[in-house]
Amino acid sequence: MARVTRRNVLKSGAALVGGMAGILATGRAPAFAQGTTVHWLRWNDFVPASDQLLRKELLPAAEKALGIKINLETVNGNDLQPRITSAIQSGSGPDIIMLFNNHPQIYSESVVDLSDIAGRVSEAEDGYYDLCKSNSVDGQKWISLPWTIVGAMIAYRKSWFDEVGSSTFPDTWEKYREVGKKLKAQGRREGRQDHQPQQEGGHRVRQVHDGLLEGSPRRGRACLG
Repeated sequence: MARVTRRNVLKSGAALVGGMAGILATGRAPAFAQGTTVHWLRWNDFVPASDQLLRKELLPAAEKALGIKINLETVNGNDLQPRITSAIQSGSGPDIIMLFNNHPQIYSESVVDLSDIAGRVSEAEDGYYDLCKSNSVDGQKWISLPWTIVGAMIAYRKSWFDEVGSSTFPDTWEKYREVGKKLKAQGRREGRQDHQPQQEGGHRVRQVHDGLLEGSPRRGRACLG
């Protein structure tokens, strides 16, 4: 009989395209996923209503569709890194953890390979942006699964741009870099950019039956980033 693993649960539930569609169509969870509990750690949302929606509506629907129990834990965003480090060192803690930017690279030696899931999502969604690949691939495998990317919003001082010969905002990164070099020479910044790719990382921190890392002293974490 096939063993029930968190890895198998992730493989069936994280690809919210073909696999999830099939589950929802039948109205039954995969047999191997029934009875499994997954611990998910993420930050407190900036919009409290989003957390309420997740807890009251989205998670119950996911649990019903997948036949698993999802224990959601939310913490302050600044507390995520200490929690991740502690989980890796202690070998206990959440199964799925939110990560940002290129943070998955920091934990690349302790994560579960998510290449199969990333490949299925990429194929269904016409591929990933190069930035997502830079953050989530260690050169050989996907160490996190891209979840969302926030569009960049840049605030800049038009009069400064005018002074260095840029009467309109640069329409390519190369032009933007050239403007930045000129402003830097004057001791000025080119602007403030708010942009943060977000990632969810599932990491395995208990001694569970997972063939990927069974027998290894290193606990595995899988980043869905």
